[in-house]
Amino acid sequence: MSSFHAAHIRAALFATAGLAAASLWPATVEAANDKHYGVVCLRNDTRANITYMRKVGEGDWQTRFLEPGGAWKIAHRYDRSNENSSPKVHVKYDADATGRKFTQFKGLERRAAVGDTCREANVYAFQYEASNRSFISLERVR
Repeated sequence: MSSFHAAHIRAALFATAGLAAASLWPATVEAANDKHYGVVCLRNDTRANITYMRKVGEGDWQTRFLEPGGAWKIAHRYDRSNENSSPKVHVKYDADATGRKFTQFKGLERRAAVGDTCREANVYAFQYEASNRSFISLERVR
């Protein structure tokens, strides 16, 4: 075989391989963006230790602690990509920072995400209320 023919065969093979790879590109990019988790992150932006209770789905209430500056993350792995269905997360806490009791309830909404980190989650934060630092609120901040 002449070098001319060999060069043309190599060029044809390269072009065919390139087209095959290009046809796979959209599927690869789409799969990389598939959402595999429902994620929520809870943060303590106060200077107080926060004791709260959480309930995931139909489970029992569990007592948890969150130190100042601390964070807690919960991720639910979907059974299939882009399912966007996770057990509900509920939190109850004492919003009165003066020592009296004022229980608040909050449902936390998860965010569908590629990964399971707080960077990809819906983030809620315990914060002092702006008008009265004797009370703590739990608000979605991102």
